[in-house]
Amino acid sequence: MSLQPNPLPDPKLAEAQETNQSKSSSLWGDAFSRIVKSKTSLIGLCIILILIITAIFAPLIATHSPTDYASLTDRYQSPSSEHILGTDELGRDIFSRIVFGSRISIQIGVIAVGISMIIGVLLGGIAGYFGRWIDQIIMRLIDIMMAFPSILLAIALVAVLGPNLRNAMIAVGIVGIPQFARIVRSAVLSVKETEYIEAARAIGAKHGRTLMQHVLPNCLAPIIVQATLSIGTAILDAAGLSFLGLGAQPPKPEWGAMLSDGRAALQNAPWVVAFPGMAIFLVVLGFNLFGDGLRDALDPRLKQ
Repeated sequence: MSLQPNPLPDPKLAEAQETNQSKSSSLWGDAFSRIVKSKTSLIGLCIILILIITAIFAPLIATHSPTDYASLTDRYQSPSSEHILGTDELGRDIFSRIVFGSRISIQIGVIAVGISMIIGVLLGGIAGYFGRWIDQIIMRLIDIMMAFPSILLAIALVAVLGPNLRNAMIAVGIVGIPQFARIVRSAVLSVKETEYIEAARAIGAKHGRTLMQHVLPNCLAPIIVQATLSIGTAILDAAGLSFLGLGAQPPKPEWGAMLSDGRAALQNAPWVVAFPGMAIFLVVLGFNLFGDGLRDALDPRLKQ
């Protein structure tokens, strides 16, 4: 009985992988230095960090309960030392509701974008790597999804699933799949023709292993940028659904639902709408600023 010797690793594959890893490390290092030097990126990052800190320490930062109300005499109180941002139609402290609403916003962003990213990356990776009829089927389905306005598609999905926060996050996540699929497909089409991918195929690596271990890891830059930008969009879309009564249900302190509850008193108590709207504006702006800076930082064409 003769023993088969273990095949030696291909030196060309090892050299190509080592070169690619060094380039990747240099890219991320240069990207970090560009982000630090960019004022707009730092502003966006600061807003995101404030949002995260507020969500973590919400019970310590909030001055009142976000759901309990005292009496009808506390309705529509203007901003004061007792209620920093005033009270709403039920006498609830708006500042405390905005603070606890930051938790819901982070939850929406992470879960909705997670759904979009997982499904979109898989579909885009498979379409770009295998091509031919698989690519045609997947991308035509993506084109059909993109033919519908995103908010209308989200409304239709929530109408089928039922109006609540969980289903709103699922709907927003599904709506965001085409963006990830198209971006990943484009990145895979360029990566799969590189030397180290050809070397991996030459030594007999299976398609699944090549795609998951060699192709997709080298597409992380556009995926991360899209995920950062999509979080702001997901928060905005979920707020729109809650404004229409299809997202978070009372008494959850979701910013879009707060806008909907306060629109009847817009003229007499504008603070009820102004402060939740400002919170949405700042958070979405923060993610957009940081995402734009991250996109510029990770663009190898801007490398000095």
